Amino acid sequence: MAIHFYEKGQLSSGFCGWHVTATLRGKRYQKYLSLRPPKPTIPAKVWYRYQETRARYYDARWSARSAALQYIDALKTNHPNTRPGRGVGFRGITMGITTGDRVDQEHCYFSVNEPGRPVRFYITEDCTLSQAWQQAVEHWGQVFGIRPKDIKCKLKNPVSPSAFKALRNQLNDHEGCNISVEALHHVYAEQRAELERQKARKQTKGEVTENDLLGWYASLKQEIAEYQSR
Repeated sequence: MAIHFYEKGQLSSGFCGWHVTATLRGKRYQKYLSLRPPKPTIPAKVWYRYQETRARYYDARWSARSAALQYIDALKTNHPNTRPGRGVGFRGITMGITTGDRVDQEHCYFSVNEPGRPVRFYITEDCTLSQAWQQAVEHWGQVFGIRPKDIKCKLKNPVSPSAFKALRNQLNDHEGCNISVEALHHVYAEQRAELERQKARKQTKGEVTENDLLGWYASLKQEIAEYQSR
C-alpha cells in the first residue's frame, strides 16, 4: 500500500493530487484523487482536505484487507520457506526430528517459530503427541495473536503419527540422515494404547488375565514396529 502526492506540473499528464495503490494477492488496486474540484464553487482548501482524507481512507482500507488476507493465508498454508516434510498445514508451527550419534538423541518435536525465539515442544514418554500439539498450538496462538476460535480449531486437528513417519523418510531418503525407527516410538504411543484397548474389547468379554495383557502387548508392539519400519 502506498500514497503518492503529485504537485501541479510534476506529471506530463497534467494530473495533480493523490495516487493510492495496493496489491492484494497479485491484483493491483489504485485510486486517482484529483485536486481539481468538480465545481468552481467548492473552495480549494476544502476540496484538498476532502481528497486527502479519501486517500488516507483507501490506504487504510486496503491495508486492513491485506492484513486480513495475510491472516487467512497463514491459517491455511505452510510458509513458502517451509522445508519438505516439516509443514503442519499452517504457518508458525513446523515438525522436526533431532539427530545425533546415538538413538537416545533422536526426538520428534513441534517448533513454534516466533522470529528470533523458536520454541520446541518434544514428544516424550511423559508428553504424548496430543499433549505436545496442545502446548505448541497454545503457545503459537499467544505469540502470533491468533483468535481463540482459530486456536480451538487447530487443537481439534492434531498432526497424525504418520506425518512424523513421512518426515523420517524425507530426512533419511533425501537429506542424508540415518534416523532409526525408534525415533517414532513415543509418537505412536497413543495409537498403540488405543489398539491395545480395541483388541482387548474385541477378544474378551471383560475377562482378561495378566498373561493375556502381556501377550497382547508384545504382539501389538511388534505389529507397530513393523508398520513404522515400512
